[in-house]
Amino acid sequence: MTDPLKPEDWTVVFEGRRRGNCHEQALVLDALGIPYLLADGSRDAVLLLVPAEHALRAREQLRLYAAENRRRPVKPELALHGHGYPGVFVYVLVLVVAFLVQARVAYGVDWLEAGALDGAALRAGEWWRVVTALTLHGDGGHLIANLVFGAFFGAFAGQYLGSGVAWATILLAAGSGNALDLLLLPPAHRAIGASTAVFAALGLIAALMWRAEARGGASWAKRYAPLIGSGVLLAFIGTGDAQTDAVAHLTGFVAGLVAGAAYDVRRPRWLQSTVVQLAAGTAALATLAACWWLALNAWRSGLA
Repeated sequence: MTDPLKPEDWTVVFEGRRRGNCHEQALVLDALGIPYLLADGSRDAVLLLVPAEHALRAREQLRLYAAENRRRPVKPELALHGHGYPGVFVYVLVLVVAFLVQARVAYGVDWLEAGALDGAALRAGEWWRVVTALTLHGDGGHLIANLVFGAFFGAFAGQYLGSGVAWATILLAAGSGNALDLLLLPPAHRAIGASTAVFAALGLIAALMWRAEARGGASWAKRYAPLIGSGVLLAFIGTGDAQTDAVAHLTGFVAGLVAGAAYDVRRPRWLQSTVVQLAAGTAALATLAACWWLALNAWRSGLA
């Protein structure tokens, strides 16, 4: 808007570094019928000016507008650009290959004996079993269930954190969950399956969503809805017959919650780095391979 008034009759009521900000403030004044002028200031600043007689009212209206915006909830910045499919593909590939190798007793190895979660073996120092057990399954149905739910939750986690970081976090949380499971149960306890990782992924997602809602100033109900909903889902699909290791499901879920709560949900720049994602994913696979190497060495030593 222009006005035939002399320059000295105009007063600066807003100064910004971006023209878009000044345009936003100008729209507020325009809606109120207050004449304004946009001008370039010093050091790339953009100035919003009004006639001197409107300055007091203009400043007050802009103050009220700013106060109203501060009260509005901040939209949570959670999801990254892209998708979590690469991590899901690797997850499915690893579990399927491991199941085929296990079923065929490949290379003459008793894979269940070498890598299953075993309370007594863990207490004897075979800590790697908390990871190797994640790749072993009792039958095809057991495998398929973990493939489906793991891929679903893992894809969401990959969208939020990037595939590499998400699956590295899931592996860490699942291993921690298995370790806690064995500490809570008798030494004779044995278990296999990726379900601890599945529920670690669920806990991770729930914590990320909870933190995002809390940061966005959401209501109490909306803020805690992810935690309540995931808890209900845990109870619904995480319990079953006597063969279901419900404690491992719970400990995996709790470990995932703790891991998710540790992340900054404001999408830090490092999470958007391809190098970081590749490094994290590679580290996760290397950890899995190293644990199996230790497991096979220990198993062969036991045969000697």
